[in-house]
Amino acid sequence: MTETQAALYAAAVGARSALVVGCIAGWAALRQVTKTAEAQREQADWQLRSEDYANFGRAMFRFRASAGHAAESSQLSADLANEVRALYGDLANVAATLSMRIAADPVMDAMMGLVNCAYALHSRVTDRRQLYLPSRDAAMDRLLEQFEDAELAVRKAFRDDLWGGKPLRRSRRLGSSGNQRWLNTRAHQ
Repeated sequence: MTETQAALYAAAVGARSALVVGCIAGWAALRQVTKTAEAQREQADWQLRSEDYANFGRAMFRFRASAGHAAESSQLSADLANEVRALYGDLANVAATLSMRIAADPVMDAMMGLVNCAYALHSRVTDRRQLYLPSRDAAMDRLLEQFEDAELAVRKAFRDDLWGGKPLRRSRRLGSSGNQRWLNTRAHQ
């Protein structure tokens, strides 16, 4: 082999090696760009969902406060009944908007369950105003309890969707045996 042939052979091997290294570097760079783009898209999606869930949570808490106040009041005014009606409308509108953007079935099921409970509470407040039903009757207590359960289901579904989180525990009213068991469990942890 002549010196010229050896130099050409070395140059070809070097060029081929540079090409392989360049291709590997290009592939690695492309892969990194793809991962970064996916992470940014997931972060933007997470941010949008967390804001939507926060909006639903605010509407849910405002409705619960108003419905709870209506259940406690001895005389239900037209203003309070209208406030409950308007807050139910807000809650239903936020849920309808979310139903167009959220694909997670457990979240949708929990939200629709809560909206149905809210509708039952809204209807009971309206019936109470029209039919002069007593405050804090057994039906209203059951509806408030069902709404509380539905609220917990929504919070759990939101948390699971956003964080893949641990299950939430429902806090019991003071004096109940469930609350004492929960306190004992927390003390041992």
